[in-house]
Amino acid sequence: MSRASSVAKKGKVYWLSVVTLVSLFCVNTLGFIDTRTNSSEGLGRSWPFSSTGILPAHWQQAAAIEFTHRAIVFVFMVSLVTLSVWAWRRYGAWIEVKVLISIAVLFMVVEATFGAMAVLFVNPPVVTAIHMGNALLSFGAVLTLSQIIGQIDLAGGPSQRMPLRGVLPDTSFTKWAWFTLPYLLFAIYFGSFVASRGVGGSFQGWPFPTETYQQAGTAFIIDVVHRSLALGLIVLLVLLTVKSYRMRAQVPRLFKQCRTALILGCLQAVSGALLIYTELSLTAFLIHVSIATFLFGTLCSLCVRSLPEPQRQAHRGRVGKRKRAMSL
Repeated sequence: MSRASSVAKKGKVYWLSVVTLVSLFCVNTLGFIDTRTNSSEGLGRSWPFSSTGILPAHWQQAAAIEFTHRAIVFVFMVSLVTLSVWAWRRYGAWIEVKVLISIAVLFMVVEATFGAMAVLFVNPPVVTAIHMGNALLSFGAVLTLSQIIGQIDLAGGPSQRMPLRGVLPDTSFTKWAWFTLPYLLFAIYFGSFVASRGVGGSFQGWPFPTETYQQAGTAFIIDVVHRSLALGLIVLLVLLTVKSYRMRAQVPRLFKQCRTALILGCLQAVSGALLIYTELSLTAFLIHVSIATFLFGTLCSLCVRSLPEPQRQAHRGRVGKRKRAMSL
């Protein structure tokens, strides 16, 4: 089967999920820029509109960044709500779809709440870190949802009820994968906390800080913990890649995903060095968080693929009964 024919089989819901994913990535990117440039008050301490109405009275840099951010958030929310209703009705037989939609919508609400709090109140670094971490949870859910919908379409569509997963990895791999995912999430939260505290700018050495505790104080401990978490993540990704390599003949897609995750993990470490050597430049910061975003999304998809195929007969029976009742 050619690639063109495969793409042609993907339905409108799949392409809407791609649009939703791209808009969410733009939302997260602009959110990071917003935080990094201290532009959250660019429209004044009012939300969701500026203190002067829908449009800001003056278009300084901070106002333009914050206005663009809120506009793209609105586009994302409309597309996510539309996608959620459409996918729930069309692909409701797949429990994975329902769970991922619920996660995406939940953290969209949480993210919007934290976004409003960032504008209306002066938030401590911990709250700012949670705000940035929640954005990645939504991204991981929408990315995995998009992949599953595309896979269902290529398998014949929702009416076929085809299984999504073939041979499963061993239980050891699944356990390590589901351990790595929350570990990465914690590392991202902690990295967001480090960024919001401005700790990284106090150090120059990489991979080990050249400064001492006497020179940097508490910032030294925070930085060492951050780098240790990054090293631990690389070790876990190597472990998953080795385990999936041994099963590559049975589950080749899983090995490819693990290999991709390991490459992204190594690039994440290199981008950390870029942050230090560029003295926390905005470009290096965006590269760093973009890699972390795709790494988290890859691990989310990998973890879902490692789970057993849920039973779908009960739902199919209900659908059959409903159709028979409508035909009477």
